[in-house]
Formats: sequence, C-alpha cells, structure tokens
Amino acid sequence: MKKASVIAFAILCSAATLFAAEDWRGTNRLAGVIIEKGTGKPVPNAKIKLRIQKGEKGGPDITADGGGKWAALGLLAGGWNLDVSAPGYVTRQVSVSMAEGQRIPTMKIELEPAAAAAAEVPTAEVPKEEVKIGGQTVSKDIADAVEGGNTALAAKNYKDAISSYEKASAALPAFMPIKFALARAYYGDNQLKKAIAEMDDVVKADPNNPQSSALLANMLLEDGQMDRAKEMIDKLPESAMDINTLLNAGIAMMNKKQPGAAVSYFAKAVAKEPQSHLGYYYRGLAYIQQSKTKEAKPDFLKVVELAPDSPEAKDAREYLKSIK
Repeated sequence: MKKASVIAFAILCSAATLFAAEDWRGTNRLAGVIIEKGTGKPVPNAKIKLRIQKGEKGGPDITADGGGKWAALGLLAGGWNLDVSAPGYVTRQVSVSMAEGQRIPTMKIELEPAAAAAAEVPTAEVPKEEVKIGGQTVSKDIADAVEGGNTALAAKNYKDAISSYEKASAALPAFMPIKFALARAYYGDNQLKKAIAEMDDVVKADPNNPQSSALLANMLLEDGQMDRAKEMIDKLPESAMDINTLLNAGIAMMNKKQPGAAVSYFAKAVAKEPQSHLGYYYRGLAYIQQSKTKEAKPDFLKVVELAPDSPEAKDAREYLKSIK
C-alpha cells in the first residue's frame, strides 16, 4: 500500500500552468467609428490595433470600412489599448476597460489631421513624450518599465520583471493588469507571499472575475492556506473551474487527511474532463486513504483503460493487485 508521502507531493498543476494558458480571446465585443477632429467626417479605412493590457499583450488588428466604422468580436474582458492610425492623420492611442458580458457603447474616436497637429506645436518647444496606460497619462520611462517588465517576464527573467513592474505599479497603483503581471513575476521568482498579496488586490478590484479568483485559490493552496482556498473554490461558478484547480484542491484536502472532502473535488474533475485519467486516479487514492478499496477499484481500472502507459497506470496496477 502506498504511503501518505506518495500523496503529499508538490501540487501537480501550479498556477503557472494557468498563467501559460492566458489568451486575449473571450466573448466581449468592441465597436466604433473613426472621424476627423473638427469636421466630424468619417475617416475611411483607418487601422485599429487592439492589444489587451495583460499577459502577452495579444489582440487583433482590424480595418475600418469606408464610413470609418469598425467592430472587433471575441475579446476577453479587461483593459485594452487601441492604436488608431490613418494616412494623413496623427496616430491616436485610446484605452478602454470592460467587464465580462458588458456592452460598451459605440466608441467615437477622433483623429487629428497631421497638418493641423504640426501647426499646433511651437517650433521652439519639444513636446514631452507621454503615453496612456489604462486611460492614465504616464511618462515614457513608466511605459518603458511596463514594456521592460513584459520582455523580462516572457524571457522568465523574473527579477528584472519584478524591478520593472514595481516601478510601474508605484506610478499606477490602481491599474490591476500591472499588479497581475507583478504577481506572475513574484510567483516565478518563488516569492509566493508577495504574489498572493498582489493577486489579493486584483481579486478585490474585480471580485466577479472567476479566472483571477481561481488563480489566487491555486496560490493559496500551494501556500497551505487550505481553508481560505476552499472557500474561494466553492464560490466559483462551475464554468470557471478547470480540472487543475479541482485536482489541486483535492490533493490539498488529502494532505490535510480529509479524503472525504477530497473525493468531492476529484468527482468534479472527473465530470469536468471524463477522458482525463487524473481525476479517476486521485479519487482512487482518496478512497484508499479511507480504506474504501471497493470504491477505489473501478477508478483504478479506468486509469489503466484511459492511459495505460502513464506512471499513474503503473501505480493503479499495483493497487489493483492488492484489492480483493
């Protein structure tokens, strides 16, 4: 019979897996019209570059029609940056935030003719370069800090990412995408307590975001804060729970010698992804921990059926030999 140490290994599916699955695609939409400043005339065929403000800053590039109208579908909720350009006009940067399912009114974006903009700049004065992030104007060095943090994080250079993001976050303390990125950097640098503190702020700012709550719950599990993590997971809607979160919660309960509670999480994992052998495997272990070998047997048989060459199947076969 396996010892408890087999069960109490490091959490299988860390929050880093969830971070890596990050994407800009979702169910929201944005739409607008591009017009000329001062005249209100539509600007045909303007280019709109949409970039989400978190993660890898992905997003679509679209082109307005002849009447200046455009629409982008399938966007993730959160903050977005829009770069709008057209020949003969000054490129404009716009930011917008939207909650899950929120319908944003049609955006009216004005572009200034390049000649008019040039006339407005005094020849003896060099304009200070500024950038908008999250709707707030910041100096170029702060924008460079965000960009530097993104580059360092992508390269897994977590210490440099932390340095850059801390500088940016000090200038933009209420801008949650930077706090989210800082949490990723702290997590990658094994500073779990600091990562949790940043994610706490992110979740407090948007408590109805199940993805952020799930990530925080995973971190809490890894930190051993079982009761708080369980409370958060139990409040998540079924649609927001993935198999990793459920497995992590179940393993944590087993490590606390609560196999009965663990079984409920593993059962949800099985229901979520019935073709994955992992839910069956860990539920079988939870039954074994309760000395319920009769209940464990069909789960171990399922492991062997679904993933016969996996390490879990090897363990399952050993358990099956000992089950009458």
